[in-house]
Amino acid sequence: MKKSLLQIIFLIGFCLLGFSQKSEMSNAFKNKEFEKVIELGKQVLESEPNDFDGLLGIGKAYNILNEFENAIAYLEKALNCSEQDWQFAWSNIELIESNFSIGNIEQAKEYYKKSLEYKGTKNSTKKLRGLALLFGFDKVYKNWKIIETENIIFHFQNGNSISDKEQFIAERQKAFSNINDFFQSDLPKKIDFFVWKSNDEAIKVLNKSLGFTKPKYCISHNRDNQTKGHEIAHNISFWLDKANKRNRLINEGIGVYFDQTNKNRLKKAQKETQNQKIDIKEFWNNGNKYSEQILYPVAGAFVENLILLDKKKFLELCKNQSYENAELIYGGELEKIISEFNKQLNK
Repeated sequence: MKKSLLQIIFLIGFCLLGFSQKSEMSNAFKNKEFEKVIELGKQVLESEPNDFDGLLGIGKAYNILNEFENAIAYLEKALNCSEQDWQFAWSNIELIESNFSIGNIEQAKEYYKKSLEYKGTKNSTKKLRGLALLFGFDKVYKNWKIIETENIIFHFQNGNSISDKEQFIAERQKAFSNINDFFQSDLPKKIDFFVWKSNDEAIKVLNKSLGFTKPKYCISHNRDNQTKGHEIAHNISFWLDKANKRNRLINEGIGVYFDQTNKNRLKKAQKETQNQKIDIKEFWNNGNKYSEQILYPVAGAFVENLILLDKKKFLELCKNQSYENAELIYGGELEKIISEFNKQLNK
């Protein structure tokens, strides 16, 4: 009797511990503390190796942190431990993301087909739809033409205005080579480069204007008349460090500087900002307040200035693009750099 009582007490304590850890995992997710989610999830699995919540939580956290290969083993086990439709749905959806992101495209498509068999939650259904449209798995892409090069997979919608696809492809493959000669990034897969026949068509399907890039997946959706290098540069610069922190001024400056047009960027910025007093520090800290028409040329000219001053420091800045990190990298020199650039821009 005494032994049975001790066993019951131990079981209750064991269950309470598991509940506490899962509650902490949930809070960590809400607070975007994804390393903590992984740590707590592994603690759960020590006592309950087949716990679905622990397995899925770790897999999702690894995906968010761009550690897709680490995610797969946990998500596959979560799939094997699934019992209800929503569990099968979430496991398959996260496995779509993990596999696509490291170039296992056919495997990702298989998980996509499986995910359609289950009735998921509202959130899982929304994510599945979003990934299908982003990755090119949705039926809307059925008749698109696909051409693959060394570093890029091109997806062309019928009816685009490109008269010479061979030249279009060659120019963008060359742009990739030129840009990555600078960054020396190790991308986990080829860039999927979608070319739409019109912005209106993309908005109808994606509910989003072109062009844009999702660099964690090495994906760009483009107008057929965009510059050769802008979106490619976003993909490449992102993978200089998969844990990077982005800032709109620096990030868009990279896109403009590496767009392969070779325009006089300072003159362009001066033209777009005439009769306005521009302060780069303000743009850096509050970039989302400014329109593309103003911010893009200013950002491109400023990134050019930083690269010419010190390429090594600029590459370090690319990994964490915040103003605070720039202060650490450039030290007291930063205020002088900004002051002198402001003077040039505001002439």
